[in-house]
This record gives sequence, structure tokens and C-alpha cells, in this order.
Amino acid sequence: MKIFKHTKQYIFLISFAIFLSLFQSTAYAENETEKNVLILNSNKNYNNFTNGTESMSFENTIISSINSKFIKSKKNINVAIEYMDYNNNLGDTYSQQLYNLYKVKYENTKFDAVITLDDMNDNAFKFMLNYGDKLFPNTPVVFSGVPSFDTSLVKGHSNYTGITKNPDIKSTLDVALSLHPKTKQIFVITDKTQFGIYHKKLVESLIPLYKNKINFLFSDESDIFKLKKEINNLPKDTVIYFSATADAYKGISDKVISQSSAADILFKDSRIPIYCRASSYINNQSIGGMLTYADSYGSSIGDLALMILNGERPSSIPVTEDTAHNYEFNYLQLKKFGIDLKSLPKGSIIRNAPIDYFNIYKNMFFPIAASIIIFIIALQMFLIIFNIYKRRLAENSLSDNENLLNTLINSTPDIIYFKNDKGIFLEINDAALRLLNISRDDYENINMNDINTSPYFNEDLLDEFETNDRKTWETGTIYRTKEVILNRREETNKIYDTLRIPLFNEDGSRKGLMLLGRDITEHKLNEKNKKLIKELKYYDELKTNFFSNISHEFKTPLNLIFSALQIIELKNRTTEGKDETSEKYIDIMKLNCYRLLRIINNLIDITKIDSGNFSTHFKNDDIVFTLENTVMSTVDYVKSKDINITFDTDIEEKVMAFDSDAIERIILNLLSNAIKFTPPGGSIEVNIQDKVDNIVISVKDTGIGIPPDKQASIFKKFVQVDKSLSRGSEGSGIGLSLVKELVVLHNGIIELESAPNKGSEFKITLPVKLLKGDENCNNEEKFADHSNIEKIKIELSDIYV
Repeated sequence: MKIFKHTKQYIFLISFAIFLSLFQSTAYAENETEKNVLILNSNKNYNNFTNGTESMSFENTIISSINSKFIKSKKNINVAIEYMDYNNNLGDTYSQQLYNLYKVKYENTKFDAVITLDDMNDNAFKFMLNYGDKLFPNTPVVFSGVPSFDTSLVKGHSNYTGITKNPDIKSTLDVALSLHPKTKQIFVITDKTQFGIYHKKLVESLIPLYKNKINFLFSDESDIFKLKKEINNLPKDTVIYFSATADAYKGISDKVISQSSAADILFKDSRIPIYCRASSYINNQSIGGMLTYADSYGSSIGDLALMILNGERPSSIPVTEDTAHNYEFNYLQLKKFGIDLKSLPKGSIIRNAPIDYFNIYKNMFFPIAASIIIFIIALQMFLIIFNIYKRRLAENSLSDNENLLNTLINSTPDIIYFKNDKGIFLEINDAALRLLNISRDDYENINMNDINTSPYFNEDLLDEFETNDRKTWETGTIYRTKEVILNRREETNKIYDTLRIPLFNEDGSRKGLMLLGRDITEHKLNEKNKKLIKELKYYDELKTNFFSNISHEFKTPLNLIFSALQIIELKNRTTEGKDETSEKYIDIMKLNCYRLLRIINNLIDITKIDSGNFSTHFKNDDIVFTLENTVMSTVDYVKSKDINITFDTDIEEKVMAFDSDAIERIILNLLSNAIKFTPPGGSIEVNIQDKVDNIVISVKDTGIGIPPDKQASIFKKFVQVDKSLSRGSEGSGIGLSLVKELVVLHNGIIELESAPNKGSEFKITLPVKLLKGDENCNNEEKFADHSNIEKIKIELSDIYV
């Protein structure tokens, strides 16, 4: 059963590879980006030398463990280390000097995390609180070794998290009193360093717990011979708790004595038991205690830093307490003081325990034959164990591959399932379970017809799966089809491109069936939308061509009518006596011809703009002159409607690039609208304002105004604000749409300010640009040559009824 299970997973892996190749999926790998980490160690770089051999300090062991974690993570991490030497230098002035140094040193370095290392102090931690935002803004900080931590210390620093220091002195004192029940006093040895002072305070804080039971004595003597004398004078009912820093003692001529040498001098011949908090302090002279392990502590810090480098926010990682402790005892000292190993706390580590030489060498006394037999048996046992080990390695590797495959299968949005030859599910991924609306517990070893648990259970989908599974077995080859699947919970249809792979045994019998399906709904919708857009574009082109063709067809008979009217006018002029009735109707016919010509021109131009075929002729010219002459040429027509028109400008001349014909049509169209909707006695104002980089042209009237709900649509094609039969003028609803398009062709904008019965104001803003190598033309000649009278008659043709 176990072998079949693994075989199934291999089939999954092979089939999934086939699936990926059939769908032409592509996998992408990302290069590991480089990370920079800064470690701030509040102490100096301690390296003790004993008998020519360098031993790493507590802090350096922590740093080494952090680096080991980084290396094992296989990430590209660069580590910079700063030893701040706060144990010899304190004060704000020194911190400021460090800040100035680091500011210059790391000016061009961006760190992804900063780690502060403190040992029973908080100097590096405080340094980052004071200067971190200036030196390394928005950089996550992992602090460690901070004693008496309170969350208020990092208030306002959401990028901070870490591990607080817990030396667990009480556990060491308790186990010492338990192993030495006759103890009357504890002699605490510290030193005068910042570390020693703080450690003394920690012990003093525990004294109330032993009130009326134990007496505490303290010594911070740095002269090793004086301290030795104090120890020799201690009574036998004393226990020593040692917590001095490295290089804390001096001998003859004030020469510094290493920690291990100091321990030998002080305690080698002492009959008083010694306990401590770190095995590195006094080597074999200490019985032991609750010891702190620098390597475990460093690993915890490294794990925390890796969480942040992997993208977790510090604010989501709670501050925890140091747990890198365990009871550790020295067998030689336990034996010296007659302490039974059974009395030690459970799980204690025993160092320097003797080797049982009897068990090692007793076989040497057996006969040679017995030795050979034992050797053969041992060799066979070794081979058996080795084979078991290899098998376990293979099983672990297979298990890892199985977990990886399951993760891959269940993380994909594609639907996947595997059934045996009898149609029973053996494996099904999360995407398929969601479509079927069944739970993972329900499918295992159950036939399709037996599944019916959810109120949204998709029975139709199961039937469709069953039908297509049968077709696959009938064909005997890979079967690919598209299936429309109803999601009952969301009441939506999904289209899946499904692939079924039949698997056979060597004898040709059925082994199992694999289904792989990919959601192609969005792809199909995109194809449908593309087709719809293509059809809409085709009909839009038909409409544009129709307007363009019909407009040109209108122009042909209109030109003939104009020609006939011109002949009639010419004949009337040569005939004696004027026929006023005839002239009246000729004017009416000509006016309506102008009106038709205006509509046709607008239709042609608007279709040209829509199709992108409208041509503009930009030249550097005086736009003030063009606008003024255009407005002034309409004065007589405006006054005939009993409306006053004025033109005002804050500049006399403004040379810029523009299409003069388009600008004239824009102004004439706006004036036409203003005249149409302004009652007699009203006024029209045309203003020009110079804004240096652009000009603003304003056409303002005192007409009927435009309601707010109509203002958003007036620039749309074929929209008329006044559709009543009583309106005094005609219009096609193209004019303002054409005006907007002509303004846009000048890279300008047009805006409207209007209110009912308060008039309207159109503001056109045009950018001021000049064409290179284009000289200004003669304005007077240009305007005279254009003969705008005919153009004005056309643009204002819908005013005169």
C-alpha cells in the first residue's frame, strides 16, 4: 500500500509535466536580490588568548551564529559589523561621535535590516532609537539583549522588534540551594563595569524572595589577590555566584589576567561550590547552573532577521523573551562536592562525564573466534542499519517531493484529479473541490455517485466528468475538450479547456486516469469582445462613409441651384423695373442654400475629423487681428437683431501658430449661437486674455442660457438644447460638436459657464506655440484675400428667417 502511494505520486509528477508541456506553460526564475544587514555590537571585539589559542567571546559567538543562519538560508546577504565599545565609552558626546562616523561611512549604503546586540545593557538599542531614523530611515531594526524591556520604549517605532534579555539568575540560585541545602549565604562576585553594576542590581532585586532564609554578600574587587583572600575567609555554608566580565581582574603591576587564568587562581583549590550563568566564564571550576548559550541566542536573532528579510513587517512580529537557556553541570565538580546526578533537574546537560572503558575494551578478553563472530554480527548489523538509514533518506526525500507536489497541485488555479481504474478518486486538488463544492474529507476513496454533501453540490458537473472519462477510456488516448461548467455558488458559467490522460499497466489493463483543466473563460470573453469591437468599428466606418458620401451628393444639386439663382439675379439686373416679389423669394432661396451648404460643410468636416482625414494649415500669425476682424465683420448682422456686440483685448498683438480658417469658423459658430439665443436688446462680448503660455478667448452673451442638465451634452453630435417649435432659429446640432473638435485640433480646451436666463459664456484656451522657419504673413492682405463675406453668410445663415 505504501509503494502504491508513492507510485501514484510519481504518476502525478509525470502527468503534470505532460500537462505543462501541452499547455506550453513557461516557468520563470527570479534572481536572488542582494540584501545588506548591519550588526551594531554595543561592546568591543573581545578575543581572549589562552595558551596561544584564540577563543571567541560571547558576542562574537552570537554574531557567528547569526551569520551561520544567513549562510544556511542560501540568500545573498552582506553583513557589516560595528563594535561600538560602549563598555569603555559612555555618554551623549560619544554617541554623537559614532553618529557622525556612521553617517559618513554608510552614506551610500542602503541596509535592509539593522541588528543591535546588547548584553545586559541597552546602549546599541538606545543609539538606534536616537539616531536610527536619521542614519537608516525606514529600515527594520531587530534588537537583542535589552533588559527590563517595556513596549513604551518602541512607541512610534513600528519597524522595531526583537528579543529581550533574561539571564534567569533565580534558576541558578534555586538549583544551588537545592543541591546545597545547608547553605546560609551566597557570595556574589561582580565587577565595576557597566555590566557588573547592572548584574548586581538584578541579584539585589531577587533578595526579597529569599528573605530570612539566605544572606547575600557582594564583591566587585578587581585585585585578584584581595578577592582570593575574601574567598578563603568565607565559611563552608557559602555558595559563590560568579558573574564578572572578561579581563576584569588585575595581578602584579596591574597586569590584566584572562578570565580562565583568574578562575584557576580564585577557585582551583576552593572547597566552596561555584555557580555561574555562562560556561565560558570559569571553564571547569564551576559546578554549573542555568547557562545562557550564545549560539542558540544568535540563531534566534538570525531567524528573526530572516523573517524580516523575507518580507514580514516588524510590527507583525511580537517582541519575545530570550529562551536560550538550559541547566548545565560539570561532572568533575559534581563528583568533588558529592552531588548525586539523580538530584539534578530533568534534562540537564552533563559535561566532562567519564567514558565507560570497561564496555569498550571488555571484548578484547574473549577468544579470537568469539571476536570474529561478534565482528561479523556487528558488520551485518551495520549493513542493516546502513540500509535502513538509506531507506529512510529515500523515504524522507520522497516525502519531501510528495509535499512539494501537493503544494504545487493545490496552489494552481487549474483543476486536477486522479482516479483509479474503478473510477474512485485517489487525489483531487483544491480548485476542483471548489468547483464540485465538496470538502477534502468527502472525496477520498469514494465513488462519484456517493458524493452528495453540500447544498451547492454540483451533480451535473460530476455527470459531465463521468461522461468524458468514459470517452477517454473508449479512445484509449489523451482526450481534450472544452467544458462549460456552472458555478452554482456564484451562478456563473466557466469555460475550461480539459485534458484527460489514461494510464495503463504493462499488460495493457487500466491503471488510472488523470484530469487537468484550465480556466479559459477570460480568454473566450476577450475573443468575443474583440469580434464585437471589430463589428462596431465596421458599422462606424459605414456610418462615416455614408455621411461623407451623402454630403457630397447634396453639394452637387446645391451648386446647380446656386448657379440658377445667379443667372436669375443677373437677368433681373438687366431688366428694367425691379420685381420685388421675385427678389424676395430669390433671397429666401439663397439663404436656405447657404443653410444647406453650412450643414453639408459641417457634416463633411465632422466625418473627416472622425476618420482622421481632416487637414489643418497652421501658420505663425497674429491671432488678435484675425479674431478682431472676424468679430467686426458680423457687426451689421448682429445689430439687425437689435443686439449690441463688443470686442475687447488686453494685448494688441499675439503671434502664434494656428489655422486661421478653423479659428474663424469657431468664432462665427459661437457668435451664431449667441445671436440665436439672445433676445433683442441683449449684448454679446468677445474678449481675449493673454496668459503668456496660452490665450483665453471668451464669447459671452445675455441670452436665455443653458440648463445645468443640458450643459454636459451640448458638445455631442446632433444635440440641440432648444428643440421646441417656437425657437427663433434653425440648427442641426453639429456646430458646437465641430467647434470642440476644431479646438482639440489646436490642443486647446473649451469650457462653458451658463445658467437659465443669465446668459452663457464659452471660454477657449489655446496654447501659444510657434512654427520654426515660418514668417508672419501680411494680415491685411490675408484678410482681404479671404473675402469673408460669403463665409459669414454661410455661418450665420440659420439666423435670418
